[in-house]
Amino acid sequence: MNFIDKTLKFCTINNDKIDSKSEDFHKTIIFNFFSFISLILLSIFITIGIFQKNTFLIIVLAFLFTTITVNVVLFRKIYNYILASNIFSIIFSIFMLWLLYSGIVNNQGIILIAFYPIITNYLLGKKRGNISSLVFFVLSGIAVLLPNIFSLTLVFSLTNQVLFVLLYFAFVIFLNMYENIINLRIAEMNEKIESAKKETLAKEEFISKISHQIRTPLNNLVVVTNIVNNSDLDEKQKDLIDTIQASTNNLVNVVNNIAEISNVDLLQSKDYNQDFNLETTVKNTLNLFSDENSDDLQFPIEISKDINFLIFGDPVKIKQVYLNLIENILKRTKSGANSIGIKIKKLSESNNIVEVLFNISTDMEQISEITKIQNTEKTKKGRNAAIAKLLDFNIGMRIIESLGGSIDFNLSQDAFEVNFILKFKKGESLLLDIKRSKEFALPEIKPEGKINLKDANILLVEDNLINQKIVLLSLKKTVKSIEVANNGKEALDKFGSAKFDVILMDIQMPIMNGIVTTKKIRSIEKSTNTHTPIIAITANALLGDKEECLAAGMDDYISKPFQIETLINKMEQQIA
Repeated sequence: MNFIDKTLKFCTINNDKIDSKSEDFHKTIIFNFFSFISLILLSIFITIGIFQKNTFLIIVLAFLFTTITVNVVLFRKIYNYILASNIFSIIFSIFMLWLLYSGIVNNQGIILIAFYPIITNYLLGKKRGNISSLVFFVLSGIAVLLPNIFSLTLVFSLTNQVLFVLLYFAFVIFLNMYENIINLRIAEMNEKIESAKKETLAKEEFISKISHQIRTPLNNLVVVTNIVNNSDLDEKQKDLIDTIQASTNNLVNVVNNIAEISNVDLLQSKDYNQDFNLETTVKNTLNLFSDENSDDLQFPIEISKDINFLIFGDPVKIKQVYLNLIENILKRTKSGANSIGIKIKKLSESNNIVEVLFNISTDMEQISEITKIQNTEKTKKGRNAAIAKLLDFNIGMRIIESLGGSIDFNLSQDAFEVNFILKFKKGESLLLDIKRSKEFALPEIKPEGKINLKDANILLVEDNLINQKIVLLSLKKTVKSIEVANNGKEALDKFGSAKFDVILMDIQMPIMNGIVTTKKIRSIEKSTNTHTPIIAITANALLGDKEECLAAGMDDYISKPFQIETLINKMEQQIA
Protein backbone atom coordinates (compact mmCIF):
# COMPACT_ATOMS: atom_id res chain seq x y z
CA MET A 1 0.00 0.00 0.00
CA ASN A 2 1.54 3.33 -1.06
CA PHE A 3 1.49 6.63 0.82
CA ILE A 4 -1.61 7.95 -1.01
CA ASP A 5 -3.60 4.80 -0.18
CA LYS A 6 -2.57 5.00 3.47
CA THR A 7 -3.60 8.65 3.63
CA LEU A 8 -6.96 7.85 2.02
CA LYS A 9 -7.56 5.00 4.45
CA PHE A 10 -6.70 7.24 7.40
CA CYS A 11 -9.12 9.95 6.23
CA THR A 12 -11.87 7.33 5.86
CA ILE A 13 -11.66 6.17 9.50
CA ASN A 14 -15.05 6.05 11.26
CA ASN A 15 -16.97 6.94 8.09
CA ASP A 16 -18.90 3.64 8.28
CA LYS A 17 -22.10 5.42 9.36
CA ILE A 18 -22.22 7.38 6.10
CA ASP A 19 -23.42 5.62 2.94
CA SER A 20 -20.35 5.04 0.76
CA LYS A 21 -22.48 5.64 -2.35
CA SER A 22 -23.55 9.12 -1.25
CA GLU A 23 -21.81 12.32 -2.30
CA ASP A 24 -21.20 13.26 1.35
CA PHE A 25 -19.02 10.18 1.85
CA HIS A 26 -16.38 11.46 -0.56
CA LYS A 27 -16.65 14.99 0.80
CA THR A 28 -16.02 13.72 4.34
CA ILE A 29 -12.70 12.29 3.17
CA ILE A 30 -11.69 15.74 1.89
CA PHE A 31 -13.00 17.34 5.10
CA ASN A 32 -10.90 14.96 7.22
CA PHE A 33 -7.85 15.64 5.05
CA PHE A 34 -8.14 19.43 5.31
CA SER A 35 -8.78 19.18 9.06
CA PHE A 36 -5.76 16.95 9.68
CA ILE A 37 -3.47 19.12 7.52
CA SER A 38 -4.68 22.23 9.35
CA LEU A 39 -3.96 20.62 12.72
CA ILE A 40 -0.46 19.63 11.59
CA LEU A 41 0.32 23.14 10.27
CA LEU A 42 -1.08 24.80 13.40
CA SER A 43 1.06 22.52 15.57
CA ILE A 44 4.16 23.59 13.62
CA PHE A 45 3.30 27.30 13.85
CA ILE A 46 2.53 27.00 17.59
CA THR A 47 5.97 25.44 18.08
CA ILE A 48 7.57 28.28 16.11
CA GLY A 49 5.58 30.80 18.20
CA ILE A 50 6.89 29.20 21.39
CA PHE A 51 10.49 29.55 20.22
CA GLN A 52 9.81 33.17 19.19
CA LYS A 53 7.99 33.81 22.50
CA ASN A 54 5.05 35.37 20.63
CA THR A 55 2.31 34.91 23.25
CA PHE A 56 -0.50 36.51 21.23
CA LEU A 57 0.21 34.32 18.18
CA ILE A 58 0.35 31.19 20.36
CA ILE A 59 -3.05 32.01 21.91
CA VAL A 60 -4.68 32.60 18.51
CA LEU A 61 -3.22 29.44 16.98
CA ALA A 62 -4.06 27.34 20.07
CA PHE A 63 -7.66 28.60 19.91
CA LEU A 64 -7.88 27.61 16.22
CA PHE A 65 -6.30 24.20 16.98
CA THR A 66 -8.84 23.54 19.76
CA THR A 67 -11.79 24.69 17.64
CA ILE A 68 -10.87 22.48 14.65
CA THR A 69 -10.26 19.50 16.95
CA VAL A 70 -13.66 19.93 18.62
CA ASN A 71 -15.28 20.23 15.18
CA VAL A 72 -13.70 16.95 14.02
CA VAL A 73 -14.70 15.13 17.20
CA LEU A 74 -18.24 16.54 17.00
CA PHE A 75 -18.53 15.41 13.38
CA ARG A 76 -17.50 11.86 14.27
CA LYS A 77 -20.16 11.81 16.98
CA ILE A 78 -23.20 13.12 15.07
CA TYR A 79 -22.03 12.71 11.43
CA ASN A 80 -23.58 16.02 10.32
CA TYR A 81 -21.33 16.87 7.39
CA ILE A 82 -23.06 20.18 6.47
CA LEU A 83 -22.60 21.54 9.99
CA ALA A 84 -18.99 20.37 10.22
CA SER A 85 -18.03 21.80 6.80
CA ASN A 86 -19.71 25.13 7.60
CA ILE A 87 -17.83 25.44 10.90
CA PHE A 88 -14.49 24.60 9.27
CA SER A 89 -15.09 27.08 6.41
CA ILE A 90 -15.98 29.87 8.85
CA ILE A 91 -12.90 29.19 10.98
CA PHE A 92 -10.69 29.05 7.89
CA SER A 93 -12.17 32.27 6.46
CA ILE A 94 -11.76 34.22 9.71
CA PHE A 95 -8.17 33.01 10.07
CA MET A 96 -7.27 34.03 6.50
CA LEU A 97 -8.84 37.48 6.96
CA TRP A 98 -7.02 37.91 10.28
CA LEU A 99 -3.71 37.15 8.56
CA LEU A 100 -4.47 39.79 5.94
CA TYR A 101 -5.71 42.56 8.19
CA SER A 102 -3.08 41.98 10.88
CA GLY A 103 -0.29 42.42 8.34
CA ILE A 104 1.25 39.00 8.94
CA VAL A 105 0.89 38.00 5.27
CA ASN A 106 3.61 39.43 3.04
CA ASN A 107 3.64 40.05 -0.70
CA GLN A 108 4.41 36.39 -1.46
CA GLY A 109 1.82 35.14 1.01
CA ILE A 110 -0.96 36.85 -0.92
CA ILE A 111 -0.66 34.07 -3.50
CA LEU A 112 -1.65 31.50 -0.84
CA ILE A 113 -4.81 33.51 -0.07
CA ALA A 114 -5.83 33.06 -3.73
CA PHE A 115 -6.16 29.30 -3.10
CA TYR A 116 -9.18 29.94 -0.84
CA PRO A 117 -11.83 28.91 -3.50
CA ILE A 118 -10.27 25.45 -3.86
CA ILE A 119 -10.86 24.55 -0.23
CA THR A 120 -14.36 26.03 0.10
CA ASN A 121 -15.65 24.65 -3.21
CA TYR A 122 -14.58 21.12 -2.29
CA LEU A 123 -16.04 21.38 1.20
CA LEU A 124 -19.25 23.32 0.55
CA GLY A 125 -20.09 22.26 -2.98
CA LYS A 126 -20.51 24.37 -6.11
CA LYS A 127 -23.34 26.69 -5.08
CA ARG A 128 -22.38 27.41 -1.46
CA GLY A 129 -18.68 27.42 -2.39
CA ASN A 130 -19.21 30.14 -5.03
CA ILE A 131 -21.17 32.29 -2.58
CA SER A 132 -18.49 31.86 0.08
CA SER A 133 -15.72 32.63 -2.44
CA LEU A 134 -17.48 35.81 -3.58
CA VAL A 135 -17.99 37.07 -0.01
CA PHE A 136 -14.39 36.26 0.91
CA PHE A 137 -13.08 38.05 -2.21
CA VAL A 138 -14.94 41.23 -1.26
CA LEU A 139 -13.60 41.13 2.32
CA SER A 140 -10.05 40.17 1.34
CA GLY A 141 -10.02 42.45 -1.71
CA ILE A 142 -10.46 45.50 0.52
CA ALA A 143 -7.26 44.60 2.37
CA VAL A 144 -5.34 43.74 -0.80
CA LEU A 145 -6.60 46.40 -3.23
CA LEU A 146 -7.70 49.22 -0.89
CA PRO A 147 -5.48 49.03 2.20
CA ASN A 148 -5.77 52.79 2.86
CA ILE A 149 -9.45 52.47 3.85
CA PHE A 150 -8.48 50.73 7.11
CA SER A 151 -5.03 52.36 7.30
CA LEU A 152 -3.33 48.98 6.98
CA THR A 153 0.44 48.98 7.39
CA LEU A 154 1.05 46.34 4.70
CA VAL A 155 0.63 47.64 1.14
CA PHE A 156 0.85 45.11 -1.70
CA SER A 157 2.56 45.89 -4.96
CA LEU A 158 0.50 46.33 -8.13
CA THR A 159 1.97 43.12 -9.55
CA ASN A 160 0.86 41.08 -6.53
CA GLN A 161 -2.57 42.75 -6.54
CA VAL A 162 -3.13 41.81 -10.20
CA LEU A 163 -1.75 38.32 -9.58
CA PHE A 164 -4.09 37.84 -6.61
CA VAL A 165 -7.19 38.84 -8.62
CA LEU A 166 -6.24 36.74 -11.65
CA LEU A 167 -5.37 33.63 -9.62
CA TYR A 168 -8.45 33.93 -7.43
CA PHE A 169 -10.93 34.11 -10.32
CA ALA A 170 -8.94 31.59 -12.38
CA PHE A 171 -9.41 29.05 -9.58
CA VAL A 172 -13.13 29.88 -9.28
CA ILE A 173 -13.70 29.50 -13.05
CA PHE A 174 -11.61 26.31 -13.23
CA LEU A 175 -13.45 24.66 -10.32
CA ASN A 176 -16.84 25.46 -11.86
CA MET A 177 -15.75 24.10 -15.25
CA TYR A 178 -14.36 20.98 -13.60
CA GLU A 179 -17.61 20.46 -11.65
CA ASN A 180 -19.67 20.82 -14.85
CA ILE A 181 -17.46 18.32 -16.69
CA ILE A 182 -17.73 15.81 -13.84
CA ASN A 183 -21.53 16.18 -13.69
CA LEU A 184 -21.74 15.72 -17.46
CA ARG A 185 -19.66 12.55 -17.28
CA ILE A 186 -21.74 11.22 -14.39
CA ALA A 187 -24.95 11.90 -16.35
CA GLU A 188 -23.51 10.07 -19.37
CA MET A 189 -22.49 7.10 -17.21
CA ASN A 190 -25.92 6.95 -15.53
CA GLU A 191 -27.56 6.98 -18.94
CA LYS A 192 -25.36 4.11 -20.08
CA ILE A 193 -26.11 2.18 -16.87
CA GLU A 194 -29.87 2.61 -17.34
CA SER A 195 -29.57 1.52 -20.96
CA ALA A 196 -27.53 -1.54 -19.95
CA LYS A 197 -30.12 -2.42 -17.28
CA LYS A 198 -32.92 -2.26 -19.84
CA GLU A 199 -30.97 -4.44 -22.28
CA THR A 200 -30.15 -6.95 -19.54
CA LEU A 201 -33.77 -7.06 -18.39
CA ALA A 202 -34.97 -7.62 -21.96
CA LYS A 203 -32.47 -10.47 -22.40
CA GLU A 204 -33.49 -12.05 -19.08
CA GLU A 205 -37.18 -11.87 -20.01
CA PHE A 206 -36.38 -13.49 -23.36
CA ILE A 207 -34.36 -16.27 -21.71
CA SER A 208 -37.14 -16.78 -19.17
CA LYS A 209 -39.72 -17.22 -21.94
CA ILE A 210 -37.45 -19.52 -23.94
CA SER A 211 -36.68 -21.58 -20.84
CA HIS A 212 -40.41 -21.98 -20.13
CA GLN A 213 -41.17 -22.96 -23.73
CA ILE A 214 -38.35 -25.52 -23.82
CA ARG A 215 -39.09 -27.12 -20.48
CA THR A 216 -42.63 -28.25 -21.26
CA PRO A 217 -41.87 -30.38 -24.36
CA LEU A 218 -38.58 -31.47 -22.82
CA ASN A 219 -40.43 -32.80 -19.80
CA ASN A 220 -42.66 -34.84 -22.12
CA LEU A 221 -39.57 -36.30 -23.79
CA VAL A 222 -38.12 -37.33 -20.44
CA VAL A 223 -41.34 -38.96 -19.21
CA VAL A 224 -42.20 -40.74 -22.47
CA THR A 225 -38.62 -41.98 -22.89
CA ASN A 226 -38.68 -43.49 -19.40
CA ILE A 227 -42.03 -45.16 -20.07
CA VAL A 228 -40.85 -46.63 -23.37
CA ASN A 229 -37.56 -47.69 -21.86
CA ASN A 230 -39.40 -49.78 -19.25
CA SER A 231 -41.41 -51.63 -21.90
CA ASP A 232 -40.38 -54.75 -23.82
CA LEU A 233 -37.83 -53.73 -26.46
CA ASP A 234 -35.36 -55.64 -28.55
CA GLU A 235 -31.65 -54.85 -28.26
CA LYS A 236 -31.57 -52.38 -31.15
CA GLN A 237 -34.63 -50.49 -29.96
CA LYS A 238 -33.21 -50.41 -26.43
CA ASP A 239 -29.96 -48.90 -27.73
CA LEU A 240 -31.85 -46.20 -29.67
CA ILE A 241 -33.99 -45.30 -26.65
CA ASP A 242 -30.89 -45.15 -24.44
CA THR A 243 -29.32 -42.72 -26.90
CA ILE A 244 -32.43 -40.55 -26.87
CA GLN A 245 -32.52 -40.67 -23.09
CA ALA A 246 -28.85 -39.68 -22.75
CA SER A 247 -29.26 -36.81 -25.19
CA THR A 248 -32.41 -35.67 -23.38
CA ASN A 249 -30.61 -35.71 -20.04
CA ASN A 250 -27.80 -33.60 -21.50
CA LEU A 251 -30.38 -31.16 -22.82
CA VAL A 252 -31.94 -31.02 -19.36
CA ASN A 253 -28.56 -30.02 -17.90
CA VAL A 254 -28.15 -27.31 -20.54
CA VAL A 255 -31.58 -25.84 -19.76
CA ASN A 256 -30.84 -25.94 -16.02
CA ASN A 257 -27.54 -24.13 -16.59
CA ILE A 258 -29.31 -21.46 -18.65
CA ALA A 259 -31.80 -20.92 -15.84
CA GLU A 260 -29.02 -20.76 -13.25
CA ILE A 261 -26.92 -18.09 -14.99
CA SER A 262 -29.87 -15.98 -16.14
CA ASN A 263 -31.56 -15.35 -12.80
CA VAL A 264 -33.47 -12.09 -12.81
CA ASP A 265 -31.94 -9.29 -10.74
CA LEU A 266 -33.44 -9.35 -7.27
CA LEU A 267 -33.76 -5.59 -7.26
CA GLN A 268 -36.02 -5.92 -10.32
CA SER A 269 -38.08 -8.78 -8.91
CA LYS A 270 -41.67 -8.49 -7.75
CA ASP A 271 -42.47 -7.30 -4.24
CA TYR A 272 -45.04 -9.11 -2.11
CA ASN A 273 -45.28 -6.59 0.72
CA GLN A 274 -48.02 -7.46 3.18
CA ASP A 275 -48.71 -7.96 6.89
CA PHE A 276 -47.31 -11.34 7.90
CA ASN A 277 -46.32 -13.37 10.93
CA LEU A 278 -42.52 -13.50 11.02
CA GLU A 279 -42.41 -16.55 13.30
CA THR A 280 -44.77 -18.57 11.10
CA THR A 281 -42.92 -17.57 7.93
CA VAL A 282 -39.54 -18.69 9.27
CA LYS A 283 -40.85 -21.92 10.83
CA ASN A 284 -42.70 -22.96 7.67
CA THR A 285 -39.51 -22.39 5.68
CA LEU A 286 -37.50 -24.55 8.10
CA ASN A 287 -40.12 -27.29 7.83
CA LEU A 288 -39.19 -27.68 4.16
CA PHE A 289 -35.71 -28.82 5.19
CA SER A 290 -37.05 -31.09 7.91
CA ASP A 291 -39.15 -32.93 5.33
CA GLU A 292 -36.35 -33.25 2.81
CA ASN A 293 -33.52 -34.31 5.13
CA SER A 294 -32.92 -36.98 7.71
CA ASP A 295 -34.15 -36.89 11.29
CA ASP A 296 -30.61 -35.95 12.36
CA LEU A 297 -31.13 -32.40 11.10
CA GLN A 298 -32.32 -30.03 13.84
CA PHE A 299 -33.33 -26.37 13.83
CA PRO A 300 -33.44 -25.06 17.41
CA ILE A 301 -35.28 -21.76 17.04
CA GLU A 302 -35.42 -18.85 19.49
CA ILE A 303 -37.67 -15.86 18.76
CA SER A 304 -37.88 -13.06 21.31
CA LYS A 305 -41.28 -12.69 22.94
CA ASP A 306 -41.40 -8.94 22.28
CA ILE A 307 -42.06 -9.66 18.58
CA ASN A 308 -45.74 -10.12 19.41
CA PHE A 309 -47.08 -8.35 16.34
CA LEU A 310 -47.40 -8.70 12.59
CA ILE A 311 -44.79 -6.98 10.48
CA PHE A 312 -45.27 -5.35 7.10
CA GLY A 313 -42.78 -6.52 4.51
CA ASP A 314 -42.02 -9.16 1.91
CA PRO A 315 -42.31 -12.71 3.34
CA VAL A 316 -41.21 -14.20 0.00
CA LYS A 317 -37.81 -12.54 0.24
CA ILE A 318 -37.43 -13.59 3.88
CA LYS A 319 -38.05 -17.18 2.79
CA GLN A 320 -35.59 -16.77 -0.09
CA VAL A 321 -32.87 -15.65 2.31
CA TYR A 322 -33.35 -18.63 4.64
CA LEU A 323 -33.64 -21.07 1.74
CA ASN A 324 -30.42 -19.80 0.18
CA LEU A 325 -28.39 -19.62 3.39
CA ILE A 326 -29.45 -22.95 4.87
CA GLU A 327 -29.31 -24.85 1.56
CA ASN A 328 -25.70 -23.75 1.02
CA ILE A 329 -24.70 -24.49 4.60
CA LEU A 330 -26.15 -28.01 4.33
CA LYS A 331 -24.38 -28.63 1.02
CA ARG A 332 -21.04 -28.17 2.69
CA THR A 333 -21.64 -29.83 6.05
CA LYS A 334 -20.11 -33.12 6.92
CA SER A 335 -22.29 -36.19 7.17
CA GLY A 336 -23.91 -36.98 10.49
CA ALA A 337 -25.97 -34.94 12.91
CA ASN A 338 -26.45 -31.32 11.90
CA SER A 339 -27.82 -28.51 14.00
CA ILE A 340 -28.49 -25.05 12.64
CA GLY A 341 -29.66 -22.59 15.28
CA ILE A 342 -32.07 -19.78 14.43
CA LYS A 343 -32.41 -16.67 16.59
CA ILE A 344 -34.59 -13.65 15.91
CA LYS A 345 -34.83 -10.67 18.24
CA LYS A 346 -36.02 -7.08 18.20
CA LEU A 347 -33.18 -4.57 18.46
CA SER A 348 -35.10 -1.32 18.49
CA GLU A 349 -38.47 0.28 17.75
CA SER A 350 -39.08 3.89 16.74
CA ASN A 351 -41.98 5.64 14.97
CA ASN A 352 -43.63 2.31 14.17
CA ILE A 353 -40.42 1.03 12.53
CA VAL A 354 -38.95 -2.15 14.02
CA GLU A 355 -35.31 -3.20 13.65
CA VAL A 356 -34.92 -7.00 13.76
CA LEU A 357 -31.72 -9.05 14.12
CA PHE A 358 -31.63 -12.44 12.34
CA ASN A 359 -28.99 -14.95 13.46
CA ILE A 360 -28.16 -18.32 11.88
CA SER A 361 -25.47 -20.39 13.61
CA THR A 362 -23.91 -23.85 13.40
CA ASP A 363 -20.81 -25.69 14.60
CA MET A 364 -17.81 -24.53 12.62
CA GLU A 365 -16.38 -28.06 12.50
CA GLN A 366 -19.37 -29.23 10.44
CA ILE A 367 -18.48 -26.93 7.53
CA SER A 368 -15.48 -28.05 5.52
CA GLU A 369 -12.79 -25.47 4.68
CA ILE A 370 -14.11 -22.97 7.25
CA THR A 371 -11.09 -23.66 9.47
CA LYS A 372 -8.79 -22.90 6.54
CA ILE A 373 -10.44 -19.51 6.04
CA GLN A 374 -10.15 -18.82 9.78
CA ASN A 375 -6.41 -19.48 9.67
CA THR A 376 -5.51 -17.76 6.38
CA GLU A 377 -7.75 -14.67 6.36
CA LYS A 378 -6.67 -12.31 9.14
CA THR A 379 -8.99 -9.38 8.40
CA LYS A 380 -12.77 -9.40 8.89
CA LYS A 381 -13.33 -8.10 5.37
CA GLY A 382 -11.17 -10.88 3.91
CA ARG A 383 -13.00 -13.56 5.94
CA ASN A 384 -16.42 -12.25 4.90
CA ALA A 385 -15.45 -12.29 1.21
CA ALA A 386 -13.94 -15.77 1.44
CA ILE A 387 -16.96 -17.22 3.29
CA ALA A 388 -19.43 -15.63 0.87
CA LYS A 389 -17.53 -17.20 -2.03
CA LEU A 390 -17.20 -20.61 -0.35
CA LEU A 391 -20.85 -20.88 0.65
CA ASP A 392 -22.23 -19.16 -2.47
CA PHE A 393 -24.19 -16.59 -0.46
CA ASN A 394 -24.51 -14.14 -3.37
CA ILE A 395 -28.27 -14.53 -3.72
CA GLY A 396 -28.94 -14.13 0.00
CA MET A 397 -26.63 -11.12 0.22
CA ARG A 398 -28.30 -9.40 -2.73
CA ILE A 399 -31.77 -9.97 -1.25
CA ILE A 400 -30.70 -8.56 2.12
CA GLU A 401 -29.09 -5.54 0.43
CA SER A 402 -32.24 -4.97 -1.66
CA LEU A 403 -34.18 -4.80 1.63
CA GLY A 404 -31.78 -2.18 2.99
CA GLY A 405 -29.75 -4.50 5.23
CA SER A 406 -26.26 -5.99 5.27
CA ILE A 407 -24.91 -9.44 6.10
CA ASP A 408 -22.06 -10.26 8.45
CA PHE A 409 -20.22 -13.55 9.09
CA ASN A 410 -18.69 -14.27 12.48
CA LEU A 411 -16.18 -17.03 13.17
CA SER A 412 -15.09 -18.30 16.57
CA GLN A 413 -13.19 -21.37 17.64
CA ASP A 414 -16.28 -23.57 17.68
CA ALA A 415 -19.08 -21.70 15.91
CA PHE A 416 -20.01 -20.08 12.62
CA GLU A 417 -22.67 -17.35 12.59
CA VAL A 418 -24.52 -15.36 9.96
CA ASN A 419 -26.11 -12.11 11.12
CA PHE A 420 -28.23 -9.60 9.25
CA ILE A 421 -30.45 -6.74 10.39
CA LEU A 422 -33.63 -5.63 8.60
CA LYS A 423 -36.19 -2.92 9.29
CA PHE A 424 -39.95 -3.44 8.99
CA LYS A 425 -43.10 -1.47 9.58
CA LYS A 426 -44.93 -2.68 12.66
CA GLY A 427 -48.35 -4.25 12.05
CA GLU A 428 -51.20 -5.07 14.41
CA SER A 429 -50.45 -6.78 17.72
CA LEU A 430 -50.96 -10.46 18.46
CA LEU A 431 -52.24 -10.29 22.00
CA LEU A 432 -52.78 -13.96 22.74
CA ASP A 433 -50.63 -16.94 21.82
CA ILE A 434 -53.82 -18.96 21.18
CA LYS A 435 -55.11 -16.38 18.75
CA ARG A 436 -51.64 -16.21 17.21
CA SER A 437 -51.46 -19.93 16.54
CA LYS A 438 -55.04 -20.25 15.32
CA GLU A 439 -54.98 -17.28 13.02
CA PHE A 440 -51.60 -17.63 11.41
CA ALA A 441 -50.46 -21.24 11.65
CA LEU A 442 -51.05 -23.52 8.72
CA PRO A 443 -54.37 -25.41 8.89
CA GLU A 444 -54.03 -28.84 10.45
CA ILE A 445 -55.00 -31.86 8.44
CA LYS A 446 -57.89 -33.76 9.91
CA PRO A 447 -56.76 -37.27 10.81
CA GLU A 448 -58.60 -39.68 8.54
CA GLY A 449 -56.27 -42.61 8.68
CA LYS A 450 -53.21 -43.34 6.60
CA ILE A 451 -53.67 -43.09 2.83
CA ASN A 452 -51.62 -45.06 0.35
CA LEU A 453 -50.76 -43.43 -2.95
CA LYS A 454 -52.52 -46.21 -4.87
CA ASP A 455 -55.76 -45.25 -3.08
CA ALA A 456 -55.31 -41.50 -3.56
CA ASN A 457 -57.53 -39.20 -5.59
CA ILE A 458 -55.47 -36.66 -7.54
CA LEU A 459 -56.52 -33.36 -9.10
CA LEU A 460 -54.33 -32.34 -12.03
CA VAL A 461 -54.63 -28.64 -12.91
CA GLU A 462 -53.04 -28.25 -16.36
CA ASP A 463 -54.11 -26.36 -19.48
CA ASN A 464 -51.83 -28.15 -21.98
CA LEU A 465 -53.52 -31.26 -23.46
CA ILE A 466 -50.23 -33.02 -24.22
CA ASN A 467 -49.00 -32.43 -20.67
CA GLN A 468 -52.29 -33.81 -19.35
CA LYS A 469 -51.85 -37.01 -21.36
CA ILE A 470 -48.24 -37.41 -20.25
CA VAL A 471 -49.08 -37.10 -16.54
CA LEU A 472 -52.16 -39.36 -16.88
CA LEU A 473 -50.08 -41.94 -18.73
CA SER A 474 -47.34 -41.78 -16.08
CA LEU A 475 -49.56 -41.98 -12.99
CA LYS A 476 -52.52 -44.11 -14.07
CA LYS A 477 -51.03 -47.26 -12.55
CA THR A 478 -49.79 -45.48 -9.43
CA VAL A 479 -52.91 -43.69 -8.11
CA LYS A 480 -56.58 -44.55 -7.75
CA SER A 481 -57.98 -41.75 -9.92
CA ILE A 482 -56.97 -38.49 -11.57
CA GLU A 483 -59.35 -35.64 -12.25
CA VAL A 484 -58.26 -32.99 -14.76
CA ALA A 485 -58.97 -29.24 -14.61
CA ASN A 486 -57.98 -27.08 -17.58
CA ASN A 487 -57.51 -23.90 -15.55
CA GLY A 488 -57.75 -22.47 -12.05
CA LYS A 489 -61.46 -21.74 -12.24
CA GLU A 490 -62.27 -25.36 -13.16
CA ALA A 491 -59.97 -26.48 -10.35
CA LEU A 492 -61.95 -24.45 -7.79
CA ASP A 493 -65.21 -25.90 -9.06
CA LYS A 494 -63.89 -29.47 -8.79
CA PHE A 495 -62.30 -28.74 -5.38
CA GLY A 496 -65.65 -27.58 -4.07
CA SER A 497 -67.51 -30.69 -5.23
CA ALA A 498 -65.05 -33.51 -4.43
CA LYS A 499 -62.28 -34.43 -2.02
CA PHE A 500 -58.74 -34.80 -3.32
CA ASP A 501 -55.68 -36.16 -1.54
CA VAL A 502 -53.12 -34.25 -3.65
CA ILE A 503 -53.40 -31.39 -6.15
CA LEU A 504 -50.82 -31.09 -8.95
CA MET A 505 -50.87 -27.42 -9.92
CA ASP A 506 -49.51 -25.78 -13.05
CA ILE A 507 -48.61 -22.09 -12.71
CA GLN A 508 -49.12 -20.39 -16.07
CA MET A 509 -52.74 -20.95 -17.11
CA PRO A 510 -55.48 -18.89 -18.77
CA ILE A 511 -58.48 -17.47 -16.83
CA MET A 512 -56.86 -18.11 -13.42
CA ASN A 513 -53.20 -19.00 -12.82
CA GLY A 514 -51.87 -21.46 -10.26
CA ILE A 515 -50.76 -18.85 -7.71
CA VAL A 516 -54.20 -17.23 -7.48
CA THR A 517 -55.93 -20.63 -7.45
CA THR A 518 -53.75 -21.86 -4.56
CA LYS A 519 -54.48 -18.74 -2.49
CA LYS A 520 -58.22 -19.18 -3.03
CA ILE A 521 -58.03 -22.87 -2.03
CA ARG A 522 -56.13 -21.97 1.15
CA SER A 523 -58.70 -19.30 1.93
CA ILE A 524 -61.51 -21.86 1.58
CA GLU A 525 -59.67 -24.35 3.81
CA LYS A 526 -59.40 -21.85 6.68
CA SER A 527 -63.14 -22.16 7.28
CA THR A 528 -63.14 -25.98 7.05
CA ASN A 529 -59.93 -26.64 9.05
CA THR A 530 -58.61 -28.93 6.32
CA HIS A 531 -55.45 -28.92 4.24
CA THR A 532 -54.95 -30.50 0.83
CA PRO A 533 -51.32 -30.88 -0.27
CA ILE A 534 -50.57 -28.87 -3.40
CA ILE A 535 -47.47 -29.56 -5.50
CA ALA A 536 -46.46 -27.03 -8.13
CA ILE A 537 -45.50 -28.59 -11.46
CA THR A 538 -44.18 -25.78 -13.58
CA ALA A 539 -41.76 -24.79 -16.31
CA ASN A 540 -40.96 -21.64 -14.31
CA ALA A 541 -37.53 -22.44 -12.90
CA LEU A 542 -35.84 -19.08 -12.49
CA LEU A 543 -34.88 -17.30 -9.29
CA GLY A 544 -37.86 -16.61 -7.05
CA ASP A 545 -40.32 -18.98 -8.77
CA LYS A 546 -40.00 -21.67 -6.11
CA GLU A 547 -40.29 -19.13 -3.28
CA GLU A 548 -43.32 -17.51 -4.91
CA CYS A 549 -45.10 -20.88 -5.07
CA LEU A 550 -44.30 -21.72 -1.44
CA ALA A 551 -45.34 -18.26 -0.27
CA ALA A 552 -48.71 -18.69 -2.02
CA GLY A 553 -49.39 -21.75 0.14
CA MET A 554 -48.12 -24.66 -1.95
CA ASP A 555 -46.49 -27.52 -0.09
CA ASP A 556 -43.82 -28.46 -2.61
CA TYR A 557 -42.39 -27.53 -5.97
CA ILE A 558 -41.03 -29.45 -8.94
CA SER A 559 -39.76 -27.83 -12.13
CA LYS A 560 -39.92 -29.29 -15.60
CA PRO A 561 -38.30 -31.41 -16.83
CA PHE A 562 -38.44 -33.96 -14.01
CA GLN A 563 -38.26 -37.71 -13.49
CA ILE A 564 -41.66 -39.26 -12.75
CA GLU A 565 -40.11 -41.05 -9.76
CA THR A 566 -39.32 -37.65 -8.24
CA LEU A 567 -42.95 -36.57 -8.57
CA ILE A 568 -44.19 -39.84 -7.06
CA ASN A 569 -41.81 -39.46 -4.09
CA LYS A 570 -43.05 -35.93 -3.45
CA MET A 571 -46.67 -37.09 -3.61
CA GLU A 572 -45.95 -39.90 -1.14
CA GLN A 573 -44.24 -37.45 1.25
CA GLN A 574 -47.23 -35.11 1.19
CA ILE A 575 -49.77 -37.88 1.71
CA ALA A 576 -47.72 -39.34 4.56
